[in-house]
Amino acid sequence: MMELGTIVFYQHRDVFDEILLHMKAKEQALSLDDKTFEEHYTYSRQALFHILYQSNGLWGFVCHEIKRRDGSIGYKILNKDNSITEINKCDIYFALKMDDFTYTHWTEMKDKRNIKTSSQGTPITKKPSDSSIKKAKMVTKAYLGKQRMLYQIVSLEEGNPYYSNSHPFNSQWNDYDPYRPSENPFSQYMKSTWHYPTPNSPQPYQRPSSPSPKNHPQQWNWKPNNTTFHAVPFLRDNIKPTTFSVVHEMDSAANDLRMFVNFPQGLPLSFA
Repeated sequence: MMELGTIVFYQHRDVFDEILLHMKAKEQALSLDDKTFEEHYTYSRQALFHILYQSNGLWGFVCHEIKRRDGSIGYKILNKDNSITEINKCDIYFALKMDDFTYTHWTEMKDKRNIKTSSQGTPITKKPSDSSIKKAKMVTKAYLGKQRMLYQIVSLEEGNPYYSNSHPFNSQWNDYDPYRPSENPFSQYMKSTWHYPTPNSPQPYQRPSSPSPKNHPQQWNWKPNNTTFHAVPFLRDNIKPTTFSVVHEMDSAANDLRMFVNFPQGLPLSFA
């Protein structure tokens, strides 16, 4: 099963192959670790992944798995036009996971399943300050709202995100406040130390929960009615990956990787 947000390459395989040819990289080499790849090719494997990511027409973000009546598996993905497309699992020839990424905008949430919208149905999207983004911690990915868009949920322990009024989004939606729930809606994803709102209430206790996301092991201090949650849309002009890892190898990699490592120039055959 592909995780939400996985980058799946499913079309224009000829363009994908042309990129590899231009970069003088073999399919098998995509599954090497970064150090081995760079030792062989003298450039970064991550640089190649960024080039592939910038080739918008090849891939989409996984939004939802589909189990069909005939037993086949499909996926709903967010394509290059930021609209939802359904593809077959067998169409996927390569896939990457973003180990980390940055972003510039987020959308305010109404509750754990919905985002806030204006009376015209427009998502309330704002540009937080760099310091607010830096303080925000990743919680989980979710497929939210009537628009059924893929989001990364983030939280600010102390709430109070800063929005500069100089940005038109912020001034336009200034009257829409962040989501500050009284109960933790994502406790299954968050290691939360609960803080009671009054000095006379009982001592805080450690609430047992599932581990925090693998790539973002963090400790959250949960503060009812103060901690805020925000939804970062997986729009291509918003999500800026920093590093990737391979989660679906090319067909050739599983069979030929060892041969490629040992004999990168081909088998040393002799016809004496």
